[in-house]
Amino acid sequence: MKNKIIRFLIALGLISSCESGEKTKKETESHSNSRIEFTDDKGNKISKEELANSTGTFNYEIYGIEGVSDAAKSLHRQARQLGQTGDYKNAIEKLNQATKAAPNWPYPLYDLAYTYLLQDDHENALKYYELTDKIAPKGFYTSKTALHTLQLEHQGALQKGLYKSYLTLEWIENPAEKKEMLKLLVDKFPSFAPGWKDYSNFLEGKERLNAIEKGLEQNPDSETKGILLINKALVLNEKGNFKEASTLLTDVIFDTNSTFGNIEMAKFVLNNISENK
Repeated sequence: MKNKIIRFLIALGLISSCESGEKTKKETESHSNSRIEFTDDKGNKISKEELANSTGTFNYEIYGIEGVSDAAKSLHRQARQLGQTGDYKNAIEKLNQATKAAPNWPYPLYDLAYTYLLQDDHENALKYYELTDKIAPKGFYTSKTALHTLQLEHQGALQKGLYKSYLTLEWIENPAEKKEMLKLLVDKFPSFAPGWKDYSNFLEGKERLNAIEKGLEQNPDSETKGILLINKALVLNEKGNFKEASTLLTDVIFDTNSTFGNIEMAKFVLNNISENK
């Protein structure tokens, strides 16, 4: 049951989708008597004590915030407010001003990319997701998935506009309707790994594992791959395969391509499933 609760939290983004240069730690008691160590195939080790301090959460809001002026933060807030009203022209102007005021802060760049995407300006959307990734190479919100998908669209490997359409599914609140739409998505675009990632959240047992495997077969971006592997570990653990599950999670933790968010999520999940072993 606890695995299902963790899986539900991951699906809602409550323990997975935050990354920053400064970790938010949960106050926990140290398991001083625990001698459990998890080791990957390269000999990297992580102890149970280290896992106990992980919340699975990073704060995106403060990623790269060091040295960002109040003026830049204010411009960014104004831009977001303008964007919410559909005033994209002035939102872009404010975001550009915020970027000039804080050139190493990825948030305005990320919002510029999204704003251009909303206007079907795929060239500028791709440009600013690339700039976001350059400043935040270990991930920033869904920048890795956005960049990878738009690059595939630009190359003609995926239909142009797919990523924007995919994002609209986020607002579907009815679970049955969302599941149906995701099924249509993976049927029409079986090479789109994020679709399999989301669709698998509505499945159980063997069907869920099959959907996860299909997603992993599609050369997913690092962010999507990490989540798929974490979800696969949860399924394996539910089936009693703790050793295989812990190996997958340890691989995510020590993979140099993993995002900060996926590393912390994998630590959080590994800590939880090892407590129940």
